[in-house]
Amino acid sequence: MFSNSTVPASTALRNPRRRQRTGSDDSVAVRQLPKRLKRSGLTTDTFKPLKNQSANGHLHNNEASPAGNGYLRDAESQSSAGGETNSLAIRNRGSRKLEREKRNNRGDGSFELTKNDTYNVNRLATTPIQFQEQGNLAKWHGEFAPSLGYAVATTHTQAFIWRYKQASNATGSSKPTVVPLLHAANGLEDPLPLGALVPSSPEPGLLIVMPVSGKISYWESLSSAASVDRGRQQQQAIQGTVTGLASGEHIEKITEAEPQAFLLTSNFGKIVHLTIADPQGKASIGAQILRSSGADVGGIFGSLRNVFGGGGWLRDVVAVKAGNPIHKGQRECVVGTSKGVLQVWDMNWNGAHALKYKVDVKSELLKSIQDTGTFPRDSDNQIFKILDLAFLPAVVTGQEVTSSTSGSTTRLLVLTVISGANATRYNLHVINITRGEIDIPVVHPITCYTSPLMPGTAPNPQLLVPDPGQIAYVTFETSLVLVSLEEIEESPDSQLQSEARRIPDPFQDVVDFHKDKGYMIVGCAGDVMEKGHRGSACVIMIRGYGVIRVSCASIEEGLTSADRTALTAETKLEQAVMYGSHQSLLDLSGRPETQFTTEDVRDAALRISRSITSSSSKHLSTAGPSMEQHLQKRATALADLIKHLRKNCQPLDHVTRWKLLWEAEKMAAARAIWRVYNDSVSHTHEGEKNLLFELVECISENDKTENRPEHHETDHVRHWFIKDVWRLEFVVPWAFKALDTLHRWSIEDGQPMSSAHRARLISQAYDLQLMALGTAYSFRQSNASLYGFDEDAMTDGLLRQDFQEYEGMPQPWTCSNIVCEAVQTLAEYFQTFASDLSPNSSDEDVVDPPPELLPMIAEKHGRLVDIICKTHIERFQFLQASDEVRTRRLGQELEKHFNGPRKALLKGLAEMGQLLAAIELGEKYKDMHALAEVLESEIQVSHEELSDLVKAGESSEEICAKVAICEGYVNEYFDKYGTAWANAYFARFVAQNRISSLLTHGRKHRYHLTAFLRNHPKCTNFSWINEISVEGNYAAAADDLRSAQKQAESLWAKKIQVSISKLATMAAVSVQQEEDDNAKAILQTTDGRLEVLAIQEQVYDYLRPTLRRALNDTPARTEIVMEQYGKRFVKEKPALRGAMKLHIARLVEEKVLDAEDLADLISFMDEDGLDPDSEFAIRRFLMALKLVRLHAMETGDIASKELLEKIIWRRCIIQDDWPSINRTELKDEAQVQNEARATALFKTLREGFKSDFWTPNPPPTTPSTLLAAGTSISSLRTSARYKHAPDTALSVIAKDLEIEDVALDTCISKGRLEEWWKGIVDAAQESARDEADRRGEEESLRFEEEKMGRREGGRWGVDGMEGNDGAVGGRVDVDVDEEGDVLMG
Repeated sequence: MFSNSTVPASTALRNPRRRQRTGSDDSVAVRQLPKRLKRSGLTTDTFKPLKNQSANGHLHNNEASPAGNGYLRDAESQSSAGGETNSLAIRNRGSRKLEREKRNNRGDGSFELTKNDTYNVNRLATTPIQFQEQGNLAKWHGEFAPSLGYAVATTHTQAFIWRYKQASNATGSSKPTVVPLLHAANGLEDPLPLGALVPSSPEPGLLIVMPVSGKISYWESLSSAASVDRGRQQQQAIQGTVTGLASGEHIEKITEAEPQAFLLTSNFGKIVHLTIADPQGKASIGAQILRSSGADVGGIFGSLRNVFGGGGWLRDVVAVKAGNPIHKGQRECVVGTSKGVLQVWDMNWNGAHALKYKVDVKSELLKSIQDTGTFPRDSDNQIFKILDLAFLPAVVTGQEVTSSTSGSTTRLLVLTVISGANATRYNLHVINITRGEIDIPVVHPITCYTSPLMPGTAPNPQLLVPDPGQIAYVTFETSLVLVSLEEIEESPDSQLQSEARRIPDPFQDVVDFHKDKGYMIVGCAGDVMEKGHRGSACVIMIRGYGVIRVSCASIEEGLTSADRTALTAETKLEQAVMYGSHQSLLDLSGRPETQFTTEDVRDAALRISRSITSSSSKHLSTAGPSMEQHLQKRATALADLIKHLRKNCQPLDHVTRWKLLWEAEKMAAARAIWRVYNDSVSHTHEGEKNLLFELVECISENDKTENRPEHHETDHVRHWFIKDVWRLEFVVPWAFKALDTLHRWSIEDGQPMSSAHRARLISQAYDLQLMALGTAYSFRQSNASLYGFDEDAMTDGLLRQDFQEYEGMPQPWTCSNIVCEAVQTLAEYFQTFASDLSPNSSDEDVVDPPPELLPMIAEKHGRLVDIICKTHIERFQFLQASDEVRTRRLGQELEKHFNGPRKALLKGLAEMGQLLAAIELGEKYKDMHALAEVLESEIQVSHEELSDLVKAGESSEEICAKVAICEGYVNEYFDKYGTAWANAYFARFVAQNRISSLLTHGRKHRYHLTAFLRNHPKCTNFSWINEISVEGNYAAAADDLRSAQKQAESLWAKKIQVSISKLATMAAVSVQQEEDDNAKAILQTTDGRLEVLAIQEQVYDYLRPTLRRALNDTPARTEIVMEQYGKRFVKEKPALRGAMKLHIARLVEEKVLDAEDLADLISFMDEDGLDPDSEFAIRRFLMALKLVRLHAMETGDIASKELLEKIIWRRCIIQDDWPSINRTELKDEAQVQNEARATALFKTLREGFKSDFWTPNPPPTTPSTLLAAGTSISSLRTSARYKHAPDTALSVIAKDLEIEDVALDTCISKGRLEEWWKGIVDAAQESARDEADRRGEEESLRFEEEKMGRREGGRWGVDGMEGNDGAVGGRVDVDVDEEGDVLMG
């Protein structure tokens, strides 16, 4: 089957001169080769077990074992740097070197692609540069020799060999050994040549197999293979040819079976045992087809026709693996087919082989899958295949070590796939084959990877199980699956979770490669761990990228397999964030098979974000020369976090997104703070303190992470930036606290800091707060969409007040109460500092700030005022979005309260020379009142300065220009802001009582002025002037005056307003601005008001003599009136007495009293204190009733009128002692009549009849109808006057009125007032009639007398001033006729 150009094939396969074995040790005599050749022959030692073999022949854990692809691992070679020698001395030196390399932490230049607690992936920098280029997608095939530390890559024309394991001091890529192939491929479409490295000393040998032609080339050393001399290269090669390849057949796989033997597998299923040395150790190529020794053993290699049974070679061989040595020169190999047939072969060093077992495991595998519950549902269209298999490493049980082929049991791990139309499931089966019997104790379903195999996928999935066998690596075309093979110890929990024949897998994960970049796995192998390192590893060669190494740590001592649980959301998310954007190979976006709940993702995201801002993540370093780069790396990680969440995870709730945004903006702010700190440190004056340095020292230990001096952490500022960025909200308040503390300390120490030093510290405090909050708001605005917020809902970093995102969210750190107070306090501190500076100070020790420093701080002050506005606006908007009424009310109060401080801050900013900045901020926040304050103040001050200059005979163009600018803004704002500006601008005139200026200057903006006056009721006192003089609207003027009357406090002012309103109404009628009917009603109401005012004047005039006896002091005058007129009637009535005292106080202050209050006051007064003959005493109750009637006419409140009228009538009655009047015994008629006529009731009735007052409203029919008026709360509530009064107040009033009611009842019962009533009414009416008649007769008589006098005179002469011709100033003659009428002409 093979031809050899060096040794005949027959010799290579069978050596006729070979001596027969003699002795029990089966030693083989070796022909002594010439010394020149230095070739080592095969002896019995060649196949001796390794030195650490136990007495029973079983291998220990650290013995040599095959890699997943069948390569032998030599325990001794692992300890050397490259397996170049087995010398003990050299090996020991290499061990010490490795110890140093381990401390260098990937000093070999490898690049970490991803890492978690279970595994890490590194890109090996030793890969030749041509194989690392992403664009280099040329076809090439790779193989590894882990025991040697070498890799080989083959193209159609060349082989590249390099050392992928390299010393830590070499950080660059290796320069490969390039070997031109002796035999070229027929074309680029041919399969790639296969290469393998052969252990040899001092350097490996190279084996090349051409798949199609079957030609073989073998060099015993790389130097001979890479010879520049083509002829010498060919001469030193041992060549051969695989014969008998059928048309279309090619060799597709090479598997190492011995250090100098290989298994070749063709695509037609042929398995050939290839040796590269004869029994004497001479390089020679020999081969044997694996054949069964006879048909009766169930073997399938009985002949070329029935190698796999049947009539020809089967094409479904998927795995050919060699196990560990069993005995000297003997090892086991397994061949697996995709259909489930496994063949176990016993192979010998001399070429002998025998088929031990042939088993069909398909049914057992399917049953085990069914037992796991992962069987695809569409079972009718299932396709089942074995994809690959691997020998399991040795199993340790106590002190006993069992190899993968212990005794007669073969332990395998088989990778299977079962796929349906809609689902694909992969499983790993542990198979024990004992004397042909199958046992599957454990099945590991692969749940993290369910992608279907694409038709024609190349290469096929490969299974690797490196020592110590805790992790299985499964390579697909663009993915690597890691599955833990550890079994969780049985416990109650695990028993509940486990199903039949299945223990839950504690760990699985997938490492995906980007599928759109052409990456493809072209070679892989289990790697050998360095000495002293526990765990397992594999190396993978990737087309277009290079070589990566995936290593898994073993379980630490004291932990169980249950501690290595399945990956969490935090682990996967952290990998994607920390490594996703730093390399182009791995796709860390996640897989659909690995899904986590929204709550898990949310909690994981928040923990990762906090670990970044606090540098507690194990992926972040906490030391380095550049803090800027450190902060940048953390900021980038936070950005990657939200990008990954938005792209690959379920949408997060807005509260979580807010929290993530706050952490990110704190990191951005920290970077800005670091820059200004770094700059301030470089410019710090000698002997002066740095604010941030002192600030961090002052922060409470509860609000920062303390330095660890034992770890030589001395820079607490850098330590804060590393550990405490997430606590940035504690630094902002300390900006002022530290400043104030340093100043106080300097005073206490007797060395007050200079003004220049203070100014520089203030500047640093400003920088800190501006960088912290300003950067945060800017970052928030620019990254709103990144965090899933609507950009339109946010302005300058602030949410709109009507936006719903505030609901349910915690308070933003930028608007906490302590932050809001801190920024405002710092601004006010600087304003005070700036105003206290005196350039003419006599203190020589005071050093004023440099001229440029204060303007610079003033410029920062404008930006800080902007920040102050933002923090306060955000705070009260947040509070107003609360579900709690109390919190919402607090937010409203804060909003209202902040208008004053904002105005003061803007005004102070303008006074610092930052007028335009103040105007800009006023416009930004649409604070019209602040703008009006700033502009008008500037205009006023400028006019005063100009006035002073004019007096001094000077002028200033600068001041004039400032005035012009301010007036320009004023005029512009009327068009820009309209009513809002007009209201604020004109309101300032009103507040300063500059009414004349308002009415004069406001005419420039007539429309806005009139609208302002009409919409502001408080301006009605003077708005009527504008209505008459500017608008000519008499009706509106009358309305304003009537509205002003409601606000009028002064009696004389209201009388004037009422009088002018009457004139305005009449004028409006005359110019047809008011209809006659409406005007009539208005005039009637106006006349009523005038009457009320006239009555109040009468009361005041009556009390004037009394008031003159007191000082011009309201309390004193009130007391003297109460002393005279409030001693009896309200004595036992606290509510009425209090009301009377209040009414008198207003009366003596000449303030307007309400008609009902005035009526009460009149009716409260004691009859004893009045002059009984005075008109006021006679008419006071009639005046009170008239007031009630006038009030009802204006308000329409009939219920109040009826109630108060009854009360006044009752008070009128009980003023007199009716029981005494009723006792008429021994009284003559005149005395009885005089007593009745002297009562207040009679006087009131008579005065009413005299003025015809009772015509529309007659007096009560009987006194009993007045009983119970106002003596209950319900009765009082019928009046609008008491409608909203509390019950407690009404109950007191009702008790006082009940006293009046009792007095009335006494008058009725004991004074027989019911019987007296009609007679009193009739007598009063008759008295009024008699008085009217008498007055009529007196008027007639007087008229007649006057008429007679005129008749007797005939002609009246009126003397006047001297004049001519009867003109004014002279004498005027007037003729009178007989009737007394003047005759004109």
